Amino acid sequence: MALVAQPPSDLALVVRSPRANYTTVVETGVVCGGKATRTVEILNEDGTECISIGAASTTKTTEVCDVIAAICSLEADKIRLVKRVGSYAVAQTMFEEVASRVTALGIRSFRRPIQQYEHPILIIGAGLGGMQTMLKLKEKGRKDFICLEKLDDFGGHSWMVVANKYTKLQTEKGTYHVDYINSSAECPSFFKDLPYMIWPSRDQLLQMFRVSARKNGLYEHTRFCTSVEKVKPLPGKYRYSVQTVPTDSEEGGELLVGSAVMAWPGNLCDCNLIEFPGEDDFGGYIEYSSFGKMDFTKVKGKDVILYGHGAFTIENVRTLLEHSCKKVHVLCRKRNLCGMKVVSWFVAYSDQPVPGHVLMEAMQKMYDLAGFDAWTAHSVRTDANRSFAHISQKTVFGVTDIYFLAAYYGLMEVVEDEIKRLTHLCAHTKKGKMIECEVILKAVGTKPSFLIDKMLGLKELHGLWVNGDPLRPVVCNGMFVEARNFGSFSSGPGFATMVMTVNWFVDYPGDWEAVRGQLPVSKAGDTPAYVPSTTHLTPMFSILSGLLPMLGAAMGELDQMKTMKQRRAHPIKEYIASCKAEWDCYIRVFKQRGMITDDRPEPAYPYNEAMVEDWMDRTSMFWVQRLAQQQKG
Repeated sequence: MALVAQPPSDLALVVRSPRANYTTVVETGVVCGGKATRTVEILNEDGTECISIGAASTTKTTEVCDVIAAICSLEADKIRLVKRVGSYAVAQTMFEEVASRVTALGIRSFRRPIQQYEHPILIIGAGLGGMQTMLKLKEKGRKDFICLEKLDDFGGHSWMVVANKYTKLQTEKGTYHVDYINSSAECPSFFKDLPYMIWPSRDQLLQMFRVSARKNGLYEHTRFCTSVEKVKPLPGKYRYSVQTVPTDSEEGGELLVGSAVMAWPGNLCDCNLIEFPGEDDFGGYIEYSSFGKMDFTKVKGKDVILYGHGAFTIENVRTLLEHSCKKVHVLCRKRNLCGMKVVSWFVAYSDQPVPGHVLMEAMQKMYDLAGFDAWTAHSVRTDANRSFAHISQKTVFGVTDIYFLAAYYGLMEVVEDEIKRLTHLCAHTKKGKMIECEVILKAVGTKPSFLIDKMLGLKELHGLWVNGDPLRPVVCNGMFVEARNFGSFSSGPGFATMVMTVNWFVDYPGDWEAVRGQLPVSKAGDTPAYVPSTTHLTPMFSILSGLLPMLGAAMGELDQMKTMKQRRAHPIKEYIASCKAEWDCYIRVFKQRGMITDDRPEPAYPYNEAMVEDWMDRTSMFWVQRLAQQQKG
């Protein structure tokens, strides 16, 4: 029997109208026997629950019993299928073609009891991932869990330490809030006295985290100012020791015992450091862009070199111009692709992954204003006809429109080069250029910490799990782009999928046997082991969804939830209008401050509804054609 995952858009749990004695039909996303030409509905013994699978016309009863056994963690020979013939129930023989609707004798419920534990479940980290992990534990009725956080409140290291007061969420709010993981929760508009804007600021985000924590009762489960020093497995089953120390006092630490340890340590741990020859002779202002080091009041009316071209660089172009710098010279070894607001929104709005070539065409609309052919970027692989696009770069897409507006007006230029040395108010590059400037802002990024591997006792990462232990997941967001099809620029949907996945094995640790030895394994190298690469994560999710059909179906449900929430929070007309309003506002501000003149015509906002609808239609057609090709093959 083969378990074949359907295309991402078909993996959702779909609620249909009530019928018979049950209220929902749950599509498992499983295809039995190769190509699905029909649907088989399977009822439990008393007819109160129903699931469905895809099947071929020749799919046998024994194959369906194997699927049910995999879903319910039972032995297949204890399941008997019964079909209805007229008013009679007739047992199906072992190798008979399965009927399109059957009752599974031996299955009282498709719902599985969750594992109960002697000791509390311990969560490390009170950022978005840790908070959503707690929400999922509460959703299953669990009360015995403790979150350990080294900082003094909810929000996480990225927003509380790395970000500055001018930092904003680069992607839209619809997919980035604590209650996002709750399928019935709407996207918030206010938290106390602060609005939760489309692109919320750092302070709005921190307010969101803390109000959400209080509403969901997470404060009583969390110990702040508590640093985890060491995690060790103890003899016996489901037992781990966690040594902690306080970060706000000199008092001794505490040794906790937990039945599971779920870590969300983050990967923006330390600032990358770089020093240029001649810094002492420069005579201007030199600083790093992250960890709140930069004093932006010092850039007014000055030429600034912004060194680097990662996601935080894109953010800093906006911040520098908001502080009325004269010009931004983005100096970098390689020009990475960055995103724009409508494209970020469109990718999350689409109910199917956006093909790379459609994405690139959408991006090029904005890149035209900057005079750059994005298809020629180092990170893009394509063919002569540009019929596909594979994007591979070591930074995520920084998202902003102001980067492109600044390029159009000559307020920003990108120079692919490196600083060789500095002299008085001048940078000399390796390609022989001399750039006069008064400020150098080092946007060279952050790095994960090898101390986290040591703290966790991590030697090998199996999927997301420390040394192949299903009760010791460690999760952080990706630090790269590596894809031909795109489902979101936001980290929110990815976090939700990983939260659900790691909670699955806490609830059903016995399922680990189905994937043991099958998941990608990585060790520390240039980066710590806990930070997975794209070649690690991508096959991992395919393996999990293929070997655990109901987990795969749950992943598919989250894909559909992303689209639903994005569309509710950001309708197309209103969202594009907001982007255009911001665009026009920055043009007015630049003119009022004398940063630009009327010599160049005001650029119209390059996106409209018709463009987006065309991209959505082409995305749908791409997947229809792909599915047709697969069925022919």
